[in-house]
Amino acid sequence: MSSHPPVKLSVIRDIAWKEWDPIGLASMEGGLESSGVADEYDGYLLHVAARLQNGEPDRAVVDYLVGVELDHMGLSRTASTQTRAAATVAALRTYVESLT
Repeated sequence: MSSHPPVKLSVIRDIAWKEWDPIGLASMEGGLESSGVADEYDGYLLHVAARLQNGEPDRAVVDYLVGVELDHMGLSRTASTQTRAAATVAALRTYVESLT
């Protein structure tokens, strides 16, 4: 098993709230931190980062984020669901690859 450099949660959050943010927490007063779901979101994002560090294909990780949005959060698919997930994975991939 290979060791990966640690990711910075603050960087992952910055990327995700710019690219993904499925329920608009970034635009709410107080943002993510005051939402009461920061731990849940952080778990999703750290899982994405770990999967990318382990070399999983982008498509599988995009599917995971779409599944989080549709299945775990119970949101409906929109025209931007796939695009936001893909943009998030691409940005997070760039970040985790910059750590090596």
